[in-house]
Amino acid sequence: MSESADETERFDKAAQQRVLDALDTRQIADFSALPERQRRLSADFLQRLISGSHGELCCPLRIRGADITGLLRPPSVSRDGARAAVQFWACNFDSPVDLSGAEFLVLRFVDCKLPAFIGASLRVTADLDLSGSQFSGVSNYESELSLVGTCSIHLNNARIGGKLDLSSTDQSRFSAAGIIRLDGAHIDGDVSLAGACLDGCGAPALSAGSITVGGNLDLRPAAGHRFHATGEVGFAAGHITGDLMCDGARLSNPSGRALHCEDLKVESVFLVADRAAQLLFEASGRLNFLTAIIGGSFFLTNARLSPGPDYQGLLRTGGPVSINLQQARISNALAFNNIGALIDESVSPSQDDALTPARGWFLLTGAQVNSILDNIETGWPAPGFLDLEGATYERIRHVGGGDLTAKRIAWLRRQFPDGVPSAASFRPQPYEQLSRILRQHGLAREANAIAVEKIRMRLEARVDGPWSRIFPNLLMLVSQHGYSSSRAALSFLVFMLLGTLMYATALFAFGQPFLPVEHDPEPVTYEFAFGLAQASTERGCPGLHVMHYALDAALPVIDLSQDLRCRFSPEGAYRWIWLLLHSVYVIMGAALSAIVILTLTGVLRQD
Repeated sequence: MSESADETERFDKAAQQRVLDALDTRQIADFSALPERQRRLSADFLQRLISGSHGELCCPLRIRGADITGLLRPPSVSRDGARAAVQFWACNFDSPVDLSGAEFLVLRFVDCKLPAFIGASLRVTADLDLSGSQFSGVSNYESELSLVGTCSIHLNNARIGGKLDLSSTDQSRFSAAGIIRLDGAHIDGDVSLAGACLDGCGAPALSAGSITVGGNLDLRPAAGHRFHATGEVGFAAGHITGDLMCDGARLSNPSGRALHCEDLKVESVFLVADRAAQLLFEASGRLNFLTAIIGGSFFLTNARLSPGPDYQGLLRTGGPVSINLQQARISNALAFNNIGALIDESVSPSQDDALTPARGWFLLTGAQVNSILDNIETGWPAPGFLDLEGATYERIRHVGGGDLTAKRIAWLRRQFPDGVPSAASFRPQPYEQLSRILRQHGLAREANAIAVEKIRMRLEARVDGPWSRIFPNLLMLVSQHGYSSSRAALSFLVFMLLGTLMYATALFAFGQPFLPVEHDPEPVTYEFAFGLAQASTERGCPGLHVMHYALDAALPVIDLSQDLRCRFSPEGAYRWIWLLLHSVYVIMGAALSAIVILTLTGVLRQD
């Protein structure tokens, strides 16, 4: 049976009187225990009350459990309105709330249900609390309220002197179907969307470009719920005095940017797992921190990533991007550990799941980092998805054991598919940067290994022409391009022994291949090496020591009185072959001895 007009009027007056009585006694106007028809409260009455038609609010307006009907859109509030405190708990609104341009001391909508909340240029001296509230994103009022799409919360250029709380509570999860707009907003305290569920409905879920936050920005779990956003979450060109905390958050925007923080200024960034809730950080789409300034540390650990598609400006990468830190500045640590691929978005992985390396680009081009703290095996993407060109850092430390040099070389090779660069993809700077830092910290052996690896990769990439690679390849073979004195000495020793073997073979083959510069007809005895000697009745060069001769021929700057007194002069059908071998040996000996000297003096090193 429907209510009569008289009954409706009677219930409305009773509800209004309940509110007025609560104001007089400084109590909460509680409708939660009343029958449904007695919980109705006119939005028009509240508008008049807030705007001062019933006199200035001398105490907070506090309402619980009411069903508020009609559009709540009070006129622009005077300066006195800035002293008003308006608080709703567990109220249901059948129409949007539009507080654009209004000023309040405190404003709370806790565990409420609203089609939309509009607050462009809203001013709140203390706290704005929307925790636990649900916003349906109804767009029936679009023309009247000038909404864009299905905007559920509109706080562009709002100014809040305390904190902004949009977190979930034990009673209700904060949710919004539509865009939450905080562009240009200024919040002096913390901003919390902990445990919130945001759905941009095909548009950005949270648009907070140029936002200013005086405390932390919290996207962590709360009240048993993880933060989950479908659509872009953006803080581009914003300034967060505290930390951006995304522990255990789930961001989903496969077609573009999941987290847009270009030009953001923030203390620290936490894209990590929430240990208490045992939830990994998950992102489907790009994590964009291009030119961001991070005063503390950047943590990407215990995370699963699914990259978005490539886009204009990053076409050089040739593939999708997981995280973009190009030109970012990080004053403390960049920490990468336990990062894998998010394969199935319908299933949340655990930390114990088998780790599949992310197959999206990690772009650190031109990034400036104080220190890198990483796990080389699990902290970086699959080979071919890492760009370190121009990245600089002052310290680097690996989490875990094993051969550090081999692991760092493997890390650098992740820049190339299959670990082998092409002429177009090879960049020397990442090798030079790592080698410089290792050497600064007293790790000369490790630094030399990285420098050698740079030269080796350059040769494998065939950056230079065939003829230009001959001498570098010889240097690499003989002395690792001047970085291995022991290898250079060993190479020369092996070369000299081969020369000794060659001259000894010629001696046995020809009997008298050595003749004195001045012809000597006397019989001679040839000494080879290690006390071995052969008597000859034929003409030859007296007092010749074959090993000394090989050494003297290979060292043009040292005179052992062998090649100046004796000349190699074989006879017979193969004499020209032996003379050619001798000439090659002398030329190569001169080159090899020069390499040894340059290696010992450090001239060849490219430190």
